[in-house]
Order: sequence, then C-alpha cells, then structure tokens
Amino acid sequence: MPNTRNKFDKKDSLEIGEQAEDMFILTAVRSGWKVSESSQTENIEEHWDFLIEKGEHQYRVEVKGRKRINRKDEGGQNDFVWVELQNVRGKVGWLFGKADLIAFEKQNAFLFVKRLDLLALVNKKVNLVAKVRDPKDALYKIYRRDGRKDKLTLLPLSDIESVQFFDWKTDHR
Repeated sequence: MPNTRNKFDKKDSLEIGEQAEDMFILTAVRSGWKVSESSQTENIEEHWDFLIEKGEHQYRVEVKGRKRINRKDEGGQNDFVWVELQNVRGKVGWLFGKADLIAFEKQNAFLFVKRLDLLALVNKKVNLVAKVRDPKDALYKIYRRDGRKDKLTLLPLSDIESVQFFDWKTDHR
C-alpha cells in the first residue's frame, strides 16, 4: 500500500521515506531475507512497514529514513535521529508501536535496534517533562511542532548505535 503525503509535508519527506524503504527492500532481498509489506492498517495503527523472514528469524520492522533537524534544512543528516512518541494525529507514535525492530537509514547502511531497547534508552536519557519550541533544542527533550499533536525527541546517532542489534551495509557495488 503506497504511503500518502501528510498534510504537513510541504517539502519532500514522503519521497525521502519512500527512497529509504526502497533501499531497505533491495538490501533485504540481497541479504537473503523474504520481505512482506504491511497493510495500510498495520502501517498506520501498528507502526511497522515490513515483515522480514529468514530461517527461523522473523521481525516486524519500522524503517526510518535520514531526516533533517529542521524542515527548512536541505537534505538528511547523519548525526541525529528523531524519535516519535506521539504522532501528528495525537495517537501513540512509532516508539510505542508493534514493530520488533527499528531500521535507521545511515549513509551506507541500515542500523537495526530492538524497539524495546530504544524505548529503554529514551526513558533513561530523555527529560520527558522538558518541552521545547525549536527543533534545534530538542536533544533529550520533547518537541511539538506548531499546530500539530506530535511529540518528538532528538537523539544522537551514537546513542542509537550503543543499543544496535545488527546492521546491513547498503553499498552493493
């Protein structure tokens, strides 16, 4: 089921996410995994994009493309990741979804973390009562975009790497 543009996406967030998902599928198949796409309900309500299977291993995966810090920034960056605690509709964010793993896109790899390990990391590092209005101040704090119901926090990629489960290199030349 193709993704649709969020009414708040005034730039190219949809395309960035779709490119990450396309690279994920390609890398999964080349790595010997069977890939099944989630239904629209599973994607929206349960917050997972793909079921990957190989041998006895089976995981529901939420894929996250490289993001800007600020929507006005050009292109994605490699030093920080956004973590969604509450989505734009005011419902639970992907951190509280049913994905087993979160796959963060990096320059030439996908870094996988167990969602529950990431949740523990957020509980340990993020000040959940500190609210900020500027995305550049969102490191370990809660950021809500104007006119939206979402709650996000920003973590250094190095924190995510500290709870890494495994990774896939994407440079298949």
